[in-house]
Amino acid sequence: MIIMLGFFSASAQDIHFTQFFAAPMFTNPALTGHFDGTYRFSGIIRQQWRSVSPQPFSTFGGGVDMNGPFKLKAIGIGFHLAQDQAGLSALTTTQANVFLAGRIPLSPNIKLHLGAELGGFQQVIDYSKLSFGEQYNGVRFDPEIATTDVAGRNTNIANLNMGLGGYLDYRLDERRRIGLGYALYNVLEPDRSFSSAYPVPVLQRHSIHLLSSFPISSTLDLMPAAQFLQQGKQNEFLIGSALRYHLNPGPIKPQSVQIGLWGRTGDAMNVSMGFQSGNLYLGAAYDVNLSTLQPASSYRGGWEVAVIYTLSTVQENVKRLRQCPDYL
Repeated sequence: MIIMLGFFSASAQDIHFTQFFAAPMFTNPALTGHFDGTYRFSGIIRQQWRSVSPQPFSTFGGGVDMNGPFKLKAIGIGFHLAQDQAGLSALTTTQANVFLAGRIPLSPNIKLHLGAELGGFQQVIDYSKLSFGEQYNGVRFDPEIATTDVAGRNTNIANLNMGLGGYLDYRLDERRRIGLGYALYNVLEPDRSFSSAYPVPVLQRHSIHLLSSFPISSTLDLMPAAQFLQQGKQNEFLIGSALRYHLNPGPIKPQSVQIGLWGRTGDAMNVSMGFQSGNLYLGAAYDVNLSTLQPASSYRGGWEVAVIYTLSTVQENVKRLRQCPDYL
């Protein structure tokens, strides 16, 4: 019953990733279409708390966005799908959103990006995998004993949601750039309750994030980044930096490797690694748990794997010439 109260009386919180810099649309709708190329495919998967729960929490996010669709160079559009499965109840949340972003040049090297997302979510729960006080027979929990704790509760809910974002970007090139963004999610604060008697609003989530890169030598870049999240009474601050080494700094199929060290205040230390080859980026991260859950987690938190692939398309105008026959 304690687990159920957590679901029905507390405000629901959003999913998040340690590698927020590798999940652009998920981080800020304004980052839709913000890349060099025409198409970008991105995916990220996270699993955590295997050391604490027999059913680890798993999260997946993936999407595709386009830079300059329909020859509109200052526009980006995209689609993103995310799914989160949490706990023994197989509480599954699926989100689907479409994105639209625009770029406003303020100077040759400064652009203001504005974006919005619109979509919805579906949440499903399996009560049969939970145990309730009424099912305790004095010796053990008996799942065959009927319970009234879930009477009248839904097992499947759905609702609409939307988000807004802005990103101010100063960029000389890929190695010399800095950007500051703000995003507001759950603008509509939709209800995510399985019971009309216990509303569970998804509170607005505020996100402030910094992304940057500075060359410190001909082959090394320092890439500081930070993200602050605030949702209701909960907040999270992630800060750190990656060091990128260019194996091939040239413009033709550039290659680089990077390693990063991050800290999430009061919660975890995170280590990340990345490899870039041409248009393909592969990233991985691991969280070392340092919170009050550490005695149970034995410092083990969660792992993530991310992939980004950009595709550049060049359409050349082919001029067809008709040659008249010699006898004309």
